[in-house]
Amino acid sequence: MSATAMTSGGRARPFVLVADDDRDTRELYRACFDTSGYRTAEAPSGTQAMASAVEIVPDVLLTDYVMPDVDGITLAELLKDDPRTSAIRILMVTGFPAPDLERRAQGAGIERVLIKPCLPQAVMREVARVLARPAYRKRQRTQPVLPLSQAVRVAVDRRNVAARREAVERVRQEFAALPGLALTTEQARLIFGFNRDATERILLSLESEGFLARTGQGAFRRPA
Repeated sequence: MSATAMTSGGRARPFVLVADDDRDTRELYRACFDTSGYRTAEAPSGTQAMASAVEIVPDVLLTDYVMPDVDGITLAELLKDDPRTSAIRILMVTGFPAPDLERRAQGAGIERVLIKPCLPQAVMREVARVLARPAYRKRQRTQPVLPLSQAVRVAVDRRNVAARREAVERVRQEFAALPGLALTTEQARLIFGFNRDATERILLSLESEGFLARTGQGAFRRPA
């Protein structure tokens, strides 16, 4: 659907990005928004949602909490810390409420947490509410945010050839699996759990071999 689609009154129709690893949930919510005049897109993972958000810059992100790669709270942190996407309004819909979830979600810049089962009409009412008020901009953090899943963290030592190769292969596979993915060095650092120096070395090495290329904004992505 065209990113310049307009209402009959000449205003751009709001764009909603639906991020959920459950296909049925994505299609249900997206169909409801489509038939109500919204523009929509969907993402099956947190990583793909971040790539799509940078490319599309939707008005609202509707995200699940538990996803197989980047969870909803970490996704919100990444988007709110990026000037390109910091104004996106974020709602979370989850069937797995965790302790202190509301507090953590608010600190990440999420405006409302809805608990599944949640009827599409209720979700659409919340989307209309957040669109009617200014976007929530969270306070700047003094400490960097790290992915919640510590299992994906890999210590990258220049002297450890095997660990370095494993880290490079992880990054390569992620970009290969998501052809539209574009990540800044900082976003890649947060997702993969490497330190900044290791992240830069990996991205630059993949760029030098032609596997990655720079976008006009300095992010890394697979060449077209």
